[in-house]
Amino acid sequence: MNAALRRLGDALLPDTPAGRTLAVGAGIDSLGTGMFFASFALYFIGVVGITANQIALATTLAGGLALLAPVPLGRLADRLGAGRFYVVLLLLRGIGYGCFALVSDFTTFLVLTVLLTAADRASSPIQQAVVTSVIGGRDRTRTMATIRAVRNVGLTAGFLLAGVVFATGRPAAFTALFVGNGISFLVVAAAVRYVLRRTGTVMLHRPSRAERDSLDTASPATTVRSPFRDWWFMVFTVGNGVLSLYDTVLIVLLPIWVIEYTSVPLAWVPVLMAVNTVLTVVLQVYVARFAEGTAAASRLLALAGVLMAVCCGLFALGQLSGTAVAIAAVFVAVVALSIAENVHSVAAWELSSELSPPPAVARYLGAFSLGMTGQKVVGPTLLVVVLLPTGLIAWPVLGATFGVAALVSRTAARRSLAERRRPSCVVAPHSTLEVKK
Repeated sequence: MNAALRRLGDALLPDTPAGRTLAVGAGIDSLGTGMFFASFALYFIGVVGITANQIALATTLAGGLALLAPVPLGRLADRLGAGRFYVVLLLLRGIGYGCFALVSDFTTFLVLTVLLTAADRASSPIQQAVVTSVIGGRDRTRTMATIRAVRNVGLTAGFLLAGVVFATGRPAAFTALFVGNGISFLVVAAAVRYVLRRTGTVMLHRPSRAERDSLDTASPATTVRSPFRDWWFMVFTVGNGVLSLYDTVLIVLLPIWVIEYTSVPLAWVPVLMAVNTVLTVVLQVYVARFAEGTAAASRLLALAGVLMAVCCGLFALGQLSGTAVAIAAVFVAVVALSIAENVHSVAAWELSSELSPPPAVARYLGAFSLGMTGQKVVGPTLLVVVLLPTGLIAWPVLGATFGVAALVSRTAARRSLAERRRPSCVVAPHSTLEVKK
């Protein structure tokens, strides 16, 4: 039994001690997060007395206000150091989520939700910047894949553990859950701080004004462009956002479509969701090995587009067929989409890291994350309200959209990489960096 667990750990966890520590920390983080999100609505509606409409309003406002948060916070992380800033962000999130135990009115709930949503949105790209700084090389994408797989395990465990809180129904149990979630962030902050010190990641000296002037005099191309002025990078970001619509397809569109447009029994919806979760845990680390290098990652983008288009074709078949064929078609479609999701994720991590100039990694990754967060805002309306009512034609339209997005993303990534490799595009380290001793 111990040998089997050891082999499983070796297969799922990164090869480096630093990567393993970051992955375990991510699992602790997601365990607390899973418990919180599975139970917070029940607590604030049933115990505090906040209405469901107020919770929906707070969540919507927070999502809209926090949409652009990763960019300014990423810029701040580049100036202060991604590692240091990420530790501070984890500490603030831990305190903030712990404060939910003290909430007794809607105004406090709204303020906390807005602030923490902004911090959560910025946390993911800054975490990727930390992994890039600490791990680097070929283990960078594998570490990100491991973190995502471990997060899925942690979230699932957190959802199940939240059932204990539901069973008691006591306010004290919810308070302990909120405090425990806050403590999980503090544990992760300590783990990240340990990794930074253990790997020797240190802050580079910020050049003085005279040094910056000499750099500017030496070459006109010594400053880093804003990611919003980096044309090919932003095209890549938009294309990635369109490909990321698979997230809305799985979470929002699929249950509604199964209920209203197919003969598939409703009981199959949680099964299909579980298939996606299990495949993510099993495949995410495995497919990371195929994304080593920009050329390999670009090929994976094309594969992701093909798989997403195939998935749409199978959904169309499921909509046309009787119960038995529909179940089989939808099941295979979810498998194809889950593989595409994992393939796309590792390709996006590899390419976004390579396309981000070293002095502005967190800023660029923050801008890149807008594609994913943007589809979460417009995706449900676009797919469910606009596209789904068109009937069967929705699937070839969506499949073609995925295919074009994959082609555009791949082309934009290649153009951006070619542009960065030109001698005139060499960038000087004008801002604070983090390197290993």
